[in-house]
Amino acid sequence: MSQSEVLFRRFKNDGIAELKLNPLQKLMKVEVDKKVKTGIYQFEVVDCAVCGSSSNDVLSEKDRYGLFYNVKICRECGFVFTSPRMNQESYNTFYNVEYRKLYGGLEHANETFFIREVEHGRRIAKLLESHEIFLDRDKLVLEIGCGAGGILEAFRQKGMRVKGFDLGEEYVKYGKDKYGLDIEVGTLADYKLDHKPDLIIYSHVMEHVLDTNSEIEMISAICHENTIVYIEVPGIKSIHLNYEKNLLKYFQNAHTFHFSLNTLSNIFCLHGFKLLYGDEKIRSIFKKESCSQSIKNDYFETLKYLRNQERFRTFYLISPFGILKMLNKRLSNLFKLMRSALGSKKQSKC
Repeated sequence: MSQSEVLFRRFKNDGIAELKLNPLQKLMKVEVDKKVKTGIYQFEVVDCAVCGSSSNDVLSEKDRYGLFYNVKICRECGFVFTSPRMNQESYNTFYNVEYRKLYGGLEHANETFFIREVEHGRRIAKLLESHEIFLDRDKLVLEIGCGAGGILEAFRQKGMRVKGFDLGEEYVKYGKDKYGLDIEVGTLADYKLDHKPDLIIYSHVMEHVLDTNSEIEMISAICHENTIVYIEVPGIKSIHLNYEKNLLKYFQNAHTFHFSLNTLSNIFCLHGFKLLYGDEKIRSIFKKESCSQSIKNDYFETLKYLRNQERFRTFYLISPFGILKMLNKRLSNLFKLMRSALGSKKQSKC
């Protein structure tokens, strides 16, 4: 496959969305397209962040919203990344203005979103504990990309001190004003506290970072010898679990990198972090220890996986997994309707 080819024909940049967009998402798509076409959003070309190679193949030219999105896979190590991509200034504006509305179809943070994030935080804590990582009360938990702070709230309820940063002003304001969380607008570079955190969380954030190597270096600088680093990203080898075997539903323009467990381990190992646990979803636990493994090339394995998912994508809905997921979704929607009806009934009685 030459660098000018796209892996699958339906991944050509035709502006057609793979998802069904609500009115707010459609509006945001128009706004982003306009800023791209007029040059308000600037783009930059980059090479592989893991091995530095410029030898790559094109996987896609668009994302699930139908926005321009050029995704490549490195031939030398198999790392999947976006290039050209928005520069940091453009991404900062995009995250603050359009991202949350485009991604979630929500104008502002709300209680449902916050409670869902609290539950997510409890799942993270449970995963850590299942691997014998226990945090005592008063330990410091730092989260980068904390949104409204729901994940941090789960750890605060366990008696831990928390600190968070996020680029979304409205979401930060929600967590600060309603829950009194110690969160602020910013990135890891804005962390100025004297105390080194005991746990650092990046939940669905590392795929958004433009300079992963610099980010991991900053993480390393604030770690003490027992600091645990939890990284959770959408795994490119988990689209059969979360995206109905549909790679186009996985791709979104906010993601600059697309990790497998191998490529995530590769880049963290370069900076002296050892993988303690990980799966392809990806939920992973790292600790600062000597790491002597060489870079493992994930190119052929990743391409084989993606081709297989595309080949069998149309059979997903009649597969046992697809049927089970559809039933769970319908039951979930039914329960939501029942809760809504009960709530309306209670209000009418008041």
